[in-house]
Amino acid sequence: MALNSIRSTLLWILIPAVVLTSGLSLWVSSVELTDRVNAAFDRALAGALQSIALNVNTESGGLAMEQPFYMLEFIELATDSRVYFRVSTEDGLSEIGYSELPMPEDDLLEDGRPLFYSGEYFGETLRLAIMAIGPSERLQTPLDSRIIIQVGESTTGRDEFIRRVLLQTVRKDFALLLLFVFLISAGAILALRPLRETSEIIHQRASGNLQPIDEATLPREVRPLIRAINLHMERYARKTTTQQQFLDDTSHQLRTPLSVLMMQVEYAKSLARSEEMQEVLEAIQQRLNNTIQLTNQMMALGRVHDAADKLRSGESLEEVDLCEVARDVVNDFLAAAREKRQDFGLDLPDTPIVIRGIGWLLHQALSNMVNNAIKYSPVQARITVSAYDTEDGAVLQVEDNGPGMSAEDIALAGHRFRRGAAGRAQHGSGLGLAIVQTIADINNAHMEIVPATADGGLTVRLTFPQHSS
Repeated sequence: MALNSIRSTLLWILIPAVVLTSGLSLWVSSVELTDRVNAAFDRALAGALQSIALNVNTESGGLAMEQPFYMLEFIELATDSRVYFRVSTEDGLSEIGYSELPMPEDDLLEDGRPLFYSGEYFGETLRLAIMAIGPSERLQTPLDSRIIIQVGESTTGRDEFIRRVLLQTVRKDFALLLLFVFLISAGAILALRPLRETSEIIHQRASGNLQPIDEATLPREVRPLIRAINLHMERYARKTTTQQQFLDDTSHQLRTPLSVLMMQVEYAKSLARSEEMQEVLEAIQQRLNNTIQLTNQMMALGRVHDAADKLRSGESLEEVDLCEVARDVVNDFLAAAREKRQDFGLDLPDTPIVIRGIGWLLHQALSNMVNNAIKYSPVQARITVSAYDTEDGAVLQVEDNGPGMSAEDIALAGHRFRRGAAGRAQHGSGLGLAIVQTIADINNAHMEIVPATADGGLTVRLTFPQHSS
């Protein structure tokens, strides 16, 4: 039977084995108990035979016996059963006691040696013992007859004793069986707990976290599998690093010729003599600006991935003041906002808001958020950069009253090269919010995009659940 669970496999193998072993042990115990009880009760019957044999008298030529009633009464009290006896000659002409006690099927009796057997007497099951002895004097019978002594007892006493002992044994074995099942189940759960904990740790990891799985706390049998998984992740990490290095190299190689082309276009514009040539050169310049911006965004994305790789390699987070990050970014973009005559400002508390993260990455994320707000908001729009504390954590956000985004665009925000309806009218790469989302994941933050008001506008918010103030 194919089982998909190691724990189920162990339980399906071990528990039935324990149950079968317990059942076999109980059957063997019942057989041994019956044999031993019968042997003990049979010894009492053998003693009664010997006692009766000592009291048989044939001196008068007939069969006489001093009946040891005290001995029979003792057996009845000890065994809690009725006791029967019979003393007779071998030819059956003389007898004392209970007649018609069943005889054994084997008539070959050795002198002085008891023979034990079972029989029915008036519908009652008896356990009997029989023995033949030679008379002390010749009996007045046609043949030389031996004396046959029989003692029997009903089996109710010994059967009841066996039943009680077996019931106690069954109770004990059942309790032990439950204990074994519990121990086996608990052992399987404890043995597999490291696997479950490891799977939970891996499940909670970020999608790009390729840090090796720690195998020190795992069972020895599972370590080869973990080593194979770590080797696979290492190969994937090397492949990703190679691809990222190619992207970085390409971006760096593009910057120099693009800068040269931009200078040449500027020089060509100064030499243009017609309006048509000016328009063509301005279009070329705009396209070059867009290409330079895309290159810078790709380089920023590469730096973000490099930071993520370093963080996975064990680089610790640092303490970052969100208020200081907000002031620096606002100062960087103040000239761009004034050029569009936008109301660009800060809303910060008097005390620092300190979180654990990577400072330059947070600076890059907020720069992308502010750049989008300035680019897509119209002239004289209002843009506010704020930071504050909430019950959920520290918040860093950018709010504007621009065109905003539709619900569909908000749902797909953060995907690379995905631009909303309002952004298609502007030149851009579609990487801004994708970079913000990646940086948020690296810094354990949550990016949220919500409409600012019913009339329009947008709020892009980063929430850091764990922080110190």
